Amino acid sequence: MKNFIKRLTFISFLLIPVAGCAPTKTIEKKSQESITVSTHKLSAYLQESITINSATAVKEYVQSALKEPGDVEPLYSLGYAHMQSGVTNKTKRELELAEIYLNEVLTKLPGNRAVLTALYNVYYESVIRDYNNQAFDKAKAIFKQMPESTRATTNPPSLAKFVAVAIQQEKDRQLNMEALRDILLQAIQESPLTDTPYLHLAKIYRDDRYFSLALATLKLGEENIHTSSELYKAIADTYVKRAEVNGCSYEHTSDIANAAKYYQLAIPLKPDDQILHAALSESFLDQNFNQLGLNEAKIAFELKASNESLGLYAQSLSTVGYNSQAIEFLRQAKAEGYGEERAGYHEIYMNMGDWKNAAVAFEAYTKGREQFSVYDMIKSDLIAQHNNEKSLLPAAKVIANNKWEQALFSYWHELATAEDLKKMALTKCEKTEYYFYSGYKDFQAGKTAQAHRKFAEAINQNTYRFIERPLARYFLQH
Repeated sequence: MKNFIKRLTFISFLLIPVAGCAPTKTIEKKSQESITVSTHKLSAYLQESITINSATAVKEYVQSALKEPGDVEPLYSLGYAHMQSGVTNKTKRELELAEIYLNEVLTKLPGNRAVLTALYNVYYESVIRDYNNQAFDKAKAIFKQMPESTRATTNPPSLAKFVAVAIQQEKDRQLNMEALRDILLQAIQESPLTDTPYLHLAKIYRDDRYFSLALATLKLGEENIHTSSELYKAIADTYVKRAEVNGCSYEHTSDIANAAKYYQLAIPLKPDDQILHAALSESFLDQNFNQLGLNEAKIAFELKASNESLGLYAQSLSTVGYNSQAIEFLRQAKAEGYGEERAGYHEIYMNMGDWKNAAVAFEAYTKGREQFSVYDMIKSDLIAQHNNEKSLLPAAKVIANNKWEQALFSYWHELATAEDLKKMALTKCEKTEYYFYSGYKDFQAGKTAQAHRKFAEAINQNTYRFIERPLARYFLQH
């Protein structure tokens, strides 16, 4: 329950729609008719506005409203200011004052787009913060009055209800996924041209591993919306998640290809998104489209040359065998703060057989860590053996996360045979590791021909971003 709501509550602020242009430019005309609230009540509201919001602009709007009681412009500006402050500071009374002023303006300017949008924000926020049917019904009524073009770019009222209900379920500790899904389906009906409901409904399906339902939801959105990079990215991410769900994405090459297709659809809509280029790079590399993958990785770090993006580019170069270029970009990454505690640092040196630098980097990687994976253990042994040293990693700190890793641990410590390990290797990923690690043991035992056959088989599994492939290439040459 706790983890579920943690995934949901972050969206509350994201769901607040944009309120429109600056308040002084959005009222299309002024009305000189008398206002519908009494002068006494209006004066009291105006004085309260100054009391709870001391901003200079609010004081100026109040003074204008007092001087010209028939002018709706300062009332709109006050309503807009209270709406913004109420949303930002979660101030209930400011939202109530905003509602009073904006409704007063709306009686004089029925259908005004700016006023409708600002008033909708008030009700939307009210639904999220203090859900009740009255606020929700008001939000729905205003939403229906908004022009279709505005509704297409504004989150529908049921999204506010979705957040409010999710938060309440967490408080009550009574998770009802069916109710949340029904609310999101209602949101899609309210605004089929808004991508947000599709995205959140698909996320619920994806988190529950209902990948087909997630894809169906997102592709329904794709039929209606053609300008959302977030929608295309979500489809691509869902294919990636589905490919990875059983632990080996290389068993599902069509999902990898489909992910690349949708990342490519997303990028023209958001060409400066570093995450999209990095994801597309991985999809290309996973299909052995090395030059395309490296090109996208280069675009990613050029968009934002951080130590992480430079390090990932260096690692990609190393994986496909461009060792000298990998070292050059690793130096650049280090200059930007990419530390030796990163796994990519020692793996780049391992891939090219520079065991001395690999040992230095791996020692930095181990500092301060209390637990290590089976793969950390094996890398430690490989580095130590080729430097004629003892292993840098105590076996007592190694954690096996699943049955395969436990089998690999047992084999490496000679508690199981190569044949035992082979029987456990069911996927391309596991077979890659079986062939490489059993081949390496053969290599160390002087069974060179048998080792080379296994190294070749490890490469032939086409698990393109596995470290075992460049290592297999290295040992085939030595």
